Amino acid sequence: MTTAVAEVADLLARHLDGTPPAGITAESRLEDDLGLNSAQVVDLLSELEERFGCVVEDEDLDTLERVGDLAAIVDRAGVR
Repeated sequence: MTTAVAEVADLLARHLDGTPPAGITAESRLEDDLGLNSAQVVDLLSELEERFGCVVEDEDLDTLERVGDLAAIVDRAGVR
């Protein structure tokens, strides 16, 4: 697991009751696997931007399906 995926998994685990970070992978789908609804995804994106100082671009919104997609945004911002 990459550092960005691990950091996003930790963030997600706080939003999900009973899901340990180790159970969240880059391939985990935000809605289908983790059960997030669209409002929860928006809250998550806001926290992601605040915590990592990255920006989720409008064009990213259509392609955000998996944890790995969120980690790619963190990686792209060069956040560590």
